[in-house]
Amino acid sequence: MGWYTFGQMLHAIELGQVAEAADGERRMKLLPEGMVWLNGPYAGGVVRVQGYLFSDLWTIREDDPFEPALEERANWKRKQMEMLENQLFEQRARRFESPNIEEKTE
Repeated sequence: MGWYTFGQMLHAIELGQVAEAADGERRMKLLPEGMVWLNGPYAGGVVRVQGYLFSDLWTIREDDPFEPALEERANWKRKQMEMLENQLFEQRARRFESPNIEEKTE
């Protein structure tokens, strides 16, 4: 079982897995709709990224009751990769675009 900062956990977690804070008091699960709180006052609500989450260490585990089909998890990973590739291609295009600077001619 590995420990992750919040940012590392967001990168490592897969569909259907549960992240639990080191204190064991806060748990969230990655669903197709996003990260959802499993316990506490916000149980069932979408996780809002706020400062207090960054100071904790998190561990990731499988959640037995919800085991997404391998196909569903593969589709989710594919969509995630497509999103990252699109961001990379857009960034590269902006980087190599010629600037829109008009030259003054006299």
